[in-house]
Amino acid sequence: MDDSITQMRLSMRLEKYLSDYTEKNVRKDTLFREEWDTAWYVADTARIKNILTPELVDDVRLALDKLEPTRAMPL
Repeated sequence: MDDSITQMRLSMRLEKYLSDYTEKNVRKDTLFREEWDTAWYVADTARIKNILTPELVDDVRLALDKLEPTRAMPL
């Protein structure tokens, strides 16, 4: 039971990071976009297989922190 609860909690953190990523409206050409894509793919695949680890979720967080949001165009 503990393992399924841990997987659920890690999955919830992962979903929060995806939500934050979406809200950031990240530029497509940003230098760290590939790092995000890789970290997300690995963590999401692990989540699907129920083998998500805190380290994988943390990799997603670190990649997210490096991303620059797009800047709004002045009116």
